[in-house]
Amino acid sequence: MRKVIVAIDESGYSMTAAHAAIELARCYAVEELSFVHVVSLKPGQLGTAEYPERPDLAEEWPVFQEPLAIAREAGIPVHCEVLHGNVAETLIHHARQKEADLIVVGNLGESGVKEFLLGSVASRLTAHAPCSVLVVRPGFRLACLSC
Repeated sequence: MRKVIVAIDESGYSMTAAHAAIELARCYAVEELSFVHVVSLKPGQLGTAEYPERPDLAEEWPVFQEPLAIAREAGIPVHCEVLHGNVAETLIHHARQKEADLIVVGNLGESGVKEFLLGSVASRLTAHAPCSVLVVRPGFRLACLSC
């Protein structure tokens, strides 16, 4: 595995994904680990409720602070990016553009009618991503076999 993208948002589910990706990077010498946050903007919208003022550097966005601290503690270099658009489509496009080998995403585990009506980023990614997708549910722990 050379390039891994981790979808980061304000949820604890993305933190579970970040933990899994950091462990993958540590165990399997991933060359490039990227944390990506997608801001979903509506036409004419200048900011978001979460980030009315946007920092110039992606690493300074509050959404990256906790996962970056964990990666640094593990000695794993990470690149952060903030993108704009539909979350699933933007991640798919970004993975294609970066020639990613894996997208790691957290998942709430919605199923049935709610997922059907709302759609699921994880479902769209697994169906349309140009690379493998690891959907991490709460409580997931990666056991490193090669360390």
